[in-house]
Amino acid sequence: LSLRPDIIPPEYASELEKLQDRNPPSPYEKIQQILEQEYGASLDSIFSKFDEVPVASGSLAQVHRAVLKEGERTVAVKILKPKMREIVDTDLNVIQIFLNIASHYIPEFNQYDVNGLFQEFSETLLNEMNFQREAHNMIRFKKFFKGEDYVHIPEVYLDYTTNSIIVMEFIEGIKISEVEEIKNAGIDPKIVAENGARIVLKEIFEFGFFHADPHYGNLFVLPNNIVAPVDFGITGYIDAEGSEVLGNFFVGILKKDVDSIVHHLKRYDFIPENVDERKLKLDFLDLIETAYKSSLEEISIYTTFQQLFVITRNHKLRFPHEYFLIFKTLLQADGVGRRLYPDFNVIKFAEPFVKSWFMKQFRLKSYVKDFMLIMDDLRYLLKSIPSEFGPFFKRLLTGRLRVPLYHENLDRAIYEIDRTGNRLSFSIIIAALLLASSMLVQAKVGPLIKGYPVIGLVGFFTAAIMGLWLLIGIIKSGRL
Repeated sequence: LSLRPDIIPPEYASELEKLQDRNPPSPYEKIQQILEQEYGASLDSIFSKFDEVPVASGSLAQVHRAVLKEGERTVAVKILKPKMREIVDTDLNVIQIFLNIASHYIPEFNQYDVNGLFQEFSETLLNEMNFQREAHNMIRFKKFFKGEDYVHIPEVYLDYTTNSIIVMEFIEGIKISEVEEIKNAGIDPKIVAENGARIVLKEIFEFGFFHADPHYGNLFVLPNNIVAPVDFGITGYIDAEGSEVLGNFFVGILKKDVDSIVHHLKRYDFIPENVDERKLKLDFLDLIETAYKSSLEEISIYTTFQQLFVITRNHKLRFPHEYFLIFKTLLQADGVGRRLYPDFNVIKFAEPFVKSWFMKQFRLKSYVKDFMLIMDDLRYLLKSIPSEFGPFFKRLLTGRLRVPLYHENLDRAIYEIDRTGNRLSFSIIIAALLLASSMLVQAKVGPLIKGYPVIGLVGFFTAAIMGLWLLIGIIKSGRL
């Protein structure tokens, strides 16, 4: 929300922004204890200088400026706050209990894959507390962006990194939210906004591995319009199939091609079988028309994703969880860009990336790769036919082939047939009693009461009781 001053008032956005890197820090004494316990040595033996006051403090960790004794390099030391893993475990258990209760008592809750979302949330949170994993993420991103002049990934020092501590190059930059300071430094905010978006889009459409938390506290600006991202604890992956779906989705939006969007969503089984396809297409058409307004420059990514979430909920679309992480990342990139340059639009800026991705799909190299995969699958299929189908043909030829049949949802039909048969039998008995009683009354056979045969009267009475019973049963079933 702090990234969306276009949604909430600026004063609220400003206060929420403090949650990114200005949470209350843990006491220095406890931080020193963690450091010395992790390193198995005194702080003075590793750092020639260590600032007691942190330069930033988030919800999980805090960052201190220090100078390594080895090489006298100025570094940022990120430390997991005391007992944070225990606190997170407790919180996750509480959330799990709440979700179980909500799923049991609120039927509407079950239309969402809440267990899947919870597992993803838990995994993301636990990964964020694994600083060795974060260090390797930084190395991977540094390799990706090698040679690029618009981004700087901090150097990480693995020799000083543990599961609870990460030591990296200290970035002497301007926080990306400080627009006036950026301007005063002679840096162009528009170019910075474009470079920030370029980093995100390149990660998603080219690398398939992206920094999934590009908020103000994690982005710094260096001279020459260079963007320096930090905090690589939250990352996302997108495989070739996911990239294809996402690319085709954006191509469909840019071309206003509803049929293409629905076709590709169906192709990858994101649409349930019982969906009203005509209504779905109309909803996507409304999304596109609303998002575009009048021109590409006016496309609103917030409006687009907001309507997409509504469509997903109404039609129960099955988007994989990583897609929502991508949408969140793009929303954050758009929010940061608009803070720097109010006319910035990440969808407009993404157009060449989407087109470039689209053209790659039609290169000969891509077709050759797909053909080789198909041939490999065909080779495996042909190779497996004798072992897979041999026993089947053997049983078929020897007359020992059995085909088990399982019925689904026939219990209700059997019950209805059984009940109908009972009612029919009841009706026949009632009719027989009425007919026999009428004949007895007519013949005046047996003992008489006021001139009417007793047996005939008993038959009429029994038929009346049985008829009333049958009528009540039919009325209670609601089916006359």
